[in-house]
Amino acid sequence: MVQIETAEGGGVVRPFDESAGELHPPFGPLHVVTAIQPDPEPGSVSHARMRVLDRYLHTAGIRSMPAVGSSFAGDHSEAGDHSEDSRAVFGLTDDQARDLGVRFGQVAVFAWAGPHWSLLACAGDRQSDRGWRWEPSCFQ
Repeated sequence: MVQIETAEGGGVVRPFDESAGELHPPFGPLHVVTAIQPDPEPGSVSHARMRVLDRYLHTAGIRSMPAVGSSFAGDHSEAGDHSEDSRAVFGLTDDQARDLGVRFGQVAVFAWAGPHWSLLACAGDRQSDRGWRWEPSCFQ
C-alpha cells in the first residue's frame, strides 16, 4: 500500500484482487518510484538517495509529490525505520517509469492508472495488475 498526502488531502491506495469499482485515481494516473534500496541502510544514505531523485525530477520538469510505501499490514514504512520513502510521479509512460527505476537501482515500480494498480518490473516487460481501493485520510 502507498500513502499519499498533499495540502488538498490524501489517503492510502491498497491493491485488491478485484476492482473496488473505482476507475480513476484521485490524483490522476501516476507511477510510484523510490531511490532507496530494500536493505536497511543508514538514514543519511536513504535521505541522500531521495535528494538525488528529487533533484533529477525537478531538473527534468517532472511533477511529483511525496509518497510512503508500506506492507499491507502497515508495519513496513518510513516511520518504522524501514525506508520506503517514495515519490508519486506524474506524466511518465510505463517504459519511462521503468527506466527511472533502473536509473535509481530499483527492481520494480508501481503504476496507478484507470482500474489498475500495477507492479512493473524495471528490467523487463513483466507486469502484475490488480484492482485498488482508495481510503481517504480521516482529516479530509
